[in-house]
Amino acid sequence: MNRAGWLTAVGMMLLLLVTGCTDPDGRDGPDPTPGKKESGKKTVQQEWVIKWKEKKVDPAFLHTVDVLHRRENGGGISMLVRLKGGVKEDEWLDRWSSHVNVEFIHPNQKYEVEKEKHRDGGAQGGLYYINQIRADEAWRKVPLPIKKTESDQSVTVAVVDTGIDLDHPALVPYLVEGVNLKDSSLPPEDKMGHGTHVAGVVAEVWKGWEGKGELTGLHLMPVKVMSDGSDGDVYYTSEGIREAVRRGARVIVLAQGSWTYSEAMADAVAYAEEHGVVVVGAAGNASVNREGEILYNSPIYYPAAFPTVIGVGSVGPAGKVVPTSNWGTGIDVVAPGEGIRAATLDGKFGKDSGTSFATPQVGALAALILRKDPNKNPAQVRNLIRQTARPEKGHRWNQQYGYGLIDVHRALTEKPRKDIHEPNDREAEAAPFPMNQVVEGVLEGAGDRDCFEVEVSYSGMLTFTLKGAGKKIPEVTAEITAADQKRVRYEGKQAEQIRVTVPHGSVIACYSTAGDRSWEYTLENRYRPQPDEYENNDHQWNAFNIKVKSGYSVFRGTLHKRRDYDWYRLDIPDEGTLTLRVDIWSPRGDPVMFIQREGSWKGRKVDQGAEGKAEEYRMKVKQESVYVRVSDYGTNPIDDPYNLIVRFEPKNGDAEEAHRTPSRAAPLHPGTTAERMDGEADPDWYILFLPQTEKATIQIRIPRGAEDTTWWLYDENLRVLEEKHLSKGRKQSDLGSELAPGTYYLRVRGGDADAGKSYRLKVTLGSS
Repeated sequence: MNRAGWLTAVGMMLLLLVTGCTDPDGRDGPDPTPGKKESGKKTVQQEWVIKWKEKKVDPAFLHTVDVLHRRENGGGISMLVRLKGGVKEDEWLDRWSSHVNVEFIHPNQKYEVEKEKHRDGGAQGGLYYINQIRADEAWRKVPLPIKKTESDQSVTVAVVDTGIDLDHPALVPYLVEGVNLKDSSLPPEDKMGHGTHVAGVVAEVWKGWEGKGELTGLHLMPVKVMSDGSDGDVYYTSEGIREAVRRGARVIVLAQGSWTYSEAMADAVAYAEEHGVVVVGAAGNASVNREGEILYNSPIYYPAAFPTVIGVGSVGPAGKVVPTSNWGTGIDVVAPGEGIRAATLDGKFGKDSGTSFATPQVGALAALILRKDPNKNPAQVRNLIRQTARPEKGHRWNQQYGYGLIDVHRALTEKPRKDIHEPNDREAEAAPFPMNQVVEGVLEGAGDRDCFEVEVSYSGMLTFTLKGAGKKIPEVTAEITAADQKRVRYEGKQAEQIRVTVPHGSVIACYSTAGDRSWEYTLENRYRPQPDEYENNDHQWNAFNIKVKSGYSVFRGTLHKRRDYDWYRLDIPDEGTLTLRVDIWSPRGDPVMFIQREGSWKGRKVDQGAEGKAEEYRMKVKQESVYVRVSDYGTNPIDDPYNLIVRFEPKNGDAEEAHRTPSRAAPLHPGTTAERMDGEADPDWYILFLPQTEKATIQIRIPRGAEDTTWWLYDENLRVLEEKHLSKGRKQSDLGSELAPGTYYLRVRGGDADAGKSYRLKVTLGSS
């Protein structure tokens, strides 16, 4: 929903060694224009973000691009550039990404926000959230320090967004000078409304204390990085973070984002952390189709997913997580996000909904904590907010609620604990440790032991990195226990960084020390998927060879490393039609296909959709070989696998026989599929892939007049899990059960009397 453009991959120079002149569809002609905007793909045309390690740029680089923006950052230079006409994107990327002075280079992904609805909530409507997060109780019982001198430290919250209504009476008392990064000659005035509403929520949480602005030492800083809410991008948002830090903000609210990882954003977030600035990010709102059905509501957006950003989800008035609030690892807390009343444009007030308006409540709380104790560092602020949140019953942390609903009163009155994960001395009471996150803890001498549990979605490599808080690491022992594996022990230097290959399931890491003193530490876990069974196939010359047969074939692969390119060589047995489809299991990835006939120096890139969207291409073929390359638009490693689905229909073959055996099973996607029954001897087989535990509902409906239909659900080893039978008069049957991640098969068989009749399958997936 937030970016696009085209990215061709490294290794394309090898294609120049191949001769020929036919496009994949059999027509002569040039390749599609690199960077051309396509339907379904929201793009900043040919824009790239690059960071140079030093304060100098290779002059040869400047001959290939137009520089749209540049800024010195620390010892290096960040740039936003657009390729000049005639520059071949693949060769350009190959050259400059490997340059010794380039720290990173990637597409300028899009960031978007929800559109402001301007629903007027009346004088009181929509202010329930103040009571729900107990801000009103804090107003009555917790006095804030009154700013008495110039040396008294104020706390400024930067709203990096569409700007702020600079004349709104509810906001003026809090405003300090901001900046318009899109046009430095203009003030950071909001023309769209999103940033104003975000700032308004912060002001509503603060307004119950006597005095405003200078008196309370609480301020709002507008940092305008987009105009209409849809023209945002990674480059300007990351620069907005840096500018907010430079201008003295202590808290940054990011009610925007993307599912896609970005090195520029990771770099900016690290910069904020290093300078003692708390960053709060929206978990994001689900991707929904035209029928209003949720396509994705997991994982959460970046930058909220970064370990040092407080990721915020949304609950309704009853305290239940909103279905459209993204969930997953990286969620820290939740706050009300439905019908939130606050300032809107033109001095008015109105309601709006989404994680965008839960997030500023947490930003306001972070500022209050810092106003009471300006010496707290970002980790201490994060942990106090987590510690004082009201958890979902029975959970210390989970992927929907994080540590729970924020509580302003508790956060401003409760004494911070050094280690919020205690008690966790035993494996049975291990504290939840979300994947790809960081925790802070304390080992209180030889008698203490800290255990953490990581839930791993797929088999892969898990790295634990242990660091001391400014002190030399004492003699530490680590014990790692993975699902169905024996405990492995590491001691001393070995325990500081541990890499272990783990299966899907629970991994428990326990740390202890023989020392007598108290020792504070940070522990990070980082997951990377394993290479798939088709590796090494990073180049055309070592492509994995596939003997294509009629019907469907499915190949499950992984993009397990940065700039991973998976090549496949398809040997076509006869003339016919070839359909290629890449399904990604998560919106973290944005698949790209490159298709080329053997003997041709030309090819076709297929990149119509954005994150999480399948790419598909259909072409006429003869007895020949076709190369297919699968990659990620952002060149990122993707935790979730993808499926390359190959369907071949011979010119003289029977297309109806394409999925009559398990090996040729047709992929089953969420939505409705219609198919014809051909009698008892000719069943239909389907294959269903589940990337995570799902509440799966499969509904089959047979037409009037059908007499005898049976269907079976199997696991990947073809063991029957469930059987349903529809006899005459029973027209519909539903299967609803919670299924673990994995592969499943569905077989549908009609009676001989039903041959020629059609049935309909509807698949609905809902996260458990």
